[in-house]
Amino acid sequence: MPSVSTVVEPWLRLALAPEIGPAIAHRLLGQFGDPESVFEASSAELGQVRGLGAARIAGLRSTSIEKLVARELELAEKRSVRIICLGEHEYPRSMRELACPPLVLYVSGRLAPEDEIAVTVVGPRKPSTYARTMTSTLLGPLAAVGLTVVSGLASGIDAEAHRAALDCGGRTVAVVGQGLGTPVYPSTNRALARRIVEDDLGAIISPFPMAARPEAHNFPHRNELLAALGLGTLIVEAAERSGALITARHAGDFGRMVMACPGDATRPSARGSNRLLAEGAVLIQRSDDVLAALSQELTRLKAEFGQAEPGPDEPAGTEIGVDDHSGGREAPAGSEVPDLAVSEGGESADNDLADLRSSADPLGTLIRRLLRDEHRPIDFVLDGCIDAGFTQSAVVQKLLTLEMNGLIRQYPGRIYALIK
Repeated sequence: MPSVSTVVEPWLRLALAPEIGPAIAHRLLGQFGDPESVFEASSAELGQVRGLGAARIAGLRSTSIEKLVARELELAEKRSVRIICLGEHEYPRSMRELACPPLVLYVSGRLAPEDEIAVTVVGPRKPSTYARTMTSTLLGPLAAVGLTVVSGLASGIDAEAHRAALDCGGRTVAVVGQGLGTPVYPSTNRALARRIVEDDLGAIISPFPMAARPEAHNFPHRNELLAALGLGTLIVEAAERSGALITARHAGDFGRMVMACPGDATRPSARGSNRLLAEGAVLIQRSDDVLAALSQELTRLKAEFGQAEPGPDEPAGTEIGVDDHSGGREAPAGSEVPDLAVSEGGESADNDLADLRSSADPLGTLIRRLLRDEHRPIDFVLDGCIDAGFTQSAVVQKLLTLEMNGLIRQYPGRIYALIK
């Protein structure tokens, strides 16, 4: 097997070649197939590529590229940054769909296959208290059931989104507008960036060379990559002129779901997100609204991953490689599962109670018991589970887990039914 540097070097040479931008680089790849063939081509052959004049051909021949590549590899090794090429299987599949995907991605931390099951979250750097609350309320349960949270590691909503995922043990991916060899910007998020990497719960990725500073012209491209990585993009709050709306526009252009939280109509900081709702974005008020909006894509990815549904007595929530962090796997410490009104008749009730006590997932088992005879509103489910000693938040998260795993279905009006 060739060494990492042998695989990476031709891609880096093309990515770092002076005067060769993404569009021309992809024309060269379209013409010659791979970077090695680009550099082996004659000047006459290169001259047939549209936009590649004498100056750019000279740039491809420049010996200075070798020094740039060597320096880039040295910096990456020093900072424990991996460089993933467009031609490698680890390169995010969703990013390959772009017209001009980055030739290389710089990765600090670990990208995982399940990161394809992701939602992108954007919002202002100076959000309202309401927007902060919505971010943590929505994303904690989503991360807990296996959705990777993608955001931009900026101040405000981005940071809140990453923390919400990490706090429940979920995964998060940060796409940044700077090189990974420069100090994290803003400096207030440096501890957060370390946590993502050191806790092995995600990655920080960049399409920019190691020494690239966080300059304003980098961020439109960063926003494009954010939109590409998620199955959908959630705008928590946005003013009428904001980077969040640019990300939303990219998401729409890529055929991704655009979602938005409703905001205070009197606040300028919510006018952009409210306008998105008026234009047809999906209204998001609860975590399960996100799951409903992304249900088709989630079902498709489950099929591609070949995930089998758990049996009736197996714990749900681990099908996509993420532990169940809902807090509802066990009954509250020190308490018995009480006698529940889920059956009629002494022997049947005794059997139900025994099943609950012996189940590895008593909360999931209880919810399925409550739904086994007919469709039930969420209030019915909550009352039955809370009476058993489970918390409301644990029940809501468990409902999300069961829905994602295809064990229950939610109908309009928050009516739940068991899938038999």
